[in-house]
Amino acid sequence: MAYVEDVFAAAMGLMDELGLSGEALSSDTEEYARRTPAIINMLSGELRILTGERGDWLPVEGMEDQIPAGDASWALAALPYGLAANLLVDENPSAASFYEQRYEELRAYYISRVQARYEEIENLYGGIEYGEFGAW
Repeated sequence: MAYVEDVFAAAMGLMDELGLSGEALSSDTEEYARRTPAIINMLSGELRILTGERGDWLPVEGMEDQIPAGDASWALAALPYGLAANLLVDENPSAASFYEQRYEELRAYYISRVQARYEEIENLYGGIEYGEFGAW
């Protein structure tokens, strides 16, 4: 279980935006903090689509909310790269590109390890699979 503030702190560490005493939230990072919940919601929704999760979910609203998709390993290993990429896209496109590429690599690896789901397929044609209704 991971929280938005954990992902934010990891992203600030990647972006070299931590304060002198190691705190992620400071006057220099307030704008990043305001944009973080919307970006987390976007990335979480994307992951839910890619993994086939269909249930309803509540979007995050603040730093103390729990990440609504994936597990702690995805939230703390991949999500900070996605957050950093989206926060830096205007300020530093080359760094944002690096973070985005790393995020996509980690996301692809995470998705490849998600166990596939299966369900029964209803036969709507009733019997033609055995050739019972064939005229030839």
